[in-house]
Amino acid sequence: MNRLFRQASVRLLAIACSLPAAAFAIEQKEPTSLSLKQALQLTLNKNPELGLYPLYVRQIDGEMQQADINPAAVADIELRTDEATLTFSQSFELGDKRLSRVGYSSAKQQQLQAEFAITRLDVLAETSRRYYQLLALQKQKTLLKTRIGQEKRALKIIKKRAQAGAISQADVTNMALRLARSENTLEQLQFSIGLEKNRLSAMWLASDKNPELSFTQVIGKLSKLPKIPEADLLAMTITESLEQLPDYRLQLALSRLADSQVQLEQANGSADINLGVGIAQDRNGGGQSLVFTAAMPLNFSNPNRGRINSALAQQQLSLEQVEIKRNELHIELIRIQQNLAKDMRQAKQIKNQLLPLAIELLSDTQKAYRQGKYTVLQWIDAQNQVFNLEQDLINSQVRIFNQVLELERILGQSIVSAQ
Repeated sequence: MNRLFRQASVRLLAIACSLPAAAFAIEQKEPTSLSLKQALQLTLNKNPELGLYPLYVRQIDGEMQQADINPAAVADIELRTDEATLTFSQSFELGDKRLSRVGYSSAKQQQLQAEFAITRLDVLAETSRRYYQLLALQKQKTLLKTRIGQEKRALKIIKKRAQAGAISQADVTNMALRLARSENTLEQLQFSIGLEKNRLSAMWLASDKNPELSFTQVIGKLSKLPKIPEADLLAMTITESLEQLPDYRLQLALSRLADSQVQLEQANGSADINLGVGIAQDRNGGGQSLVFTAAMPLNFSNPNRGRINSALAQQQLSLEQVEIKRNELHIELIRIQQNLAKDMRQAKQIKNQLLPLAIELLSDTQKAYRQGKYTVLQWIDAQNQVFNLEQDLINSQVRIFNQVLELERILGQSIVSAQ
């Protein structure tokens, strides 16, 4: 595995490889908690898509071996009425055909390596996305359970006030309905968590047949956001790294493959020469004679000109695509950077400003309700504001982690401090 593999994909999520293998062991038949590092390591070890790569390598190795083989010598016997001739001939390739074949196979090998680097990055990034989504669902479940507890306590208070004649039975029914809806939402959320666990486990083919690869929950803190470099430093990193991006390197590999294809087709347009030597035996008892042969096609025009023109067109197309890819990556990196900055501001505003105000409002409303100053609906509305802001905070945190993943996926390296 060449330098491309040692640098490009490993640097994306280097935390996946920073601990010894024993640290990723998952005990069988016991409740288990799964960290992001464990999920990434399991993916690296067990992912079926990554496991196919050695077969592709063997395929390319076979093609390179075949490309390096010279034409075999030919033995020819010609029998006539009065003469028998035995000739040994050898075809000699002109136009550097063998060198061009080897070069083309080598270019295909580089393309395969670049594609695998991107596949590895994609697989690791997808594992991380599924992990963060499951972590968010678990956090939502915790919030919902807290809300259900609050609604149960509120229902008790409302029932007492209704029995005392301070409020109507409709207020009791309203609160009971909200509690029932929250409990139904919790049931649906638990189902979604089960589905997301299966999606995450699928990244390393965990199943009932592989219980040692299963887990009960993921662990982590969405609130511990990654530290993003300053905008100027990030922009400089993007500019300096543009030509080293895995997607860009793949496009370069495709361009080099197109160049090798042109060289190969031009070489194949050259005529080969066949030289032979043999012995002619007179079958009527005469003597023997030495025979020399030479053969070469008479190509008055290049017989491979159609393939050459096609390869030249593909070569030009690849050059254009390299420049297009450069521009696309630059635009995409700017978009991610802007969205990341927006989501960071939103999360900070919710956490430091909006949520504290909503919690204060809920506390004041609850006290006022008990004093008969506020209605049940005002109390419930204050509860909803806190809950909705907490949900918004979780969603913004997940978006931040996903934007970071997308940024690191494109750059092929970690640009933030590992959390």
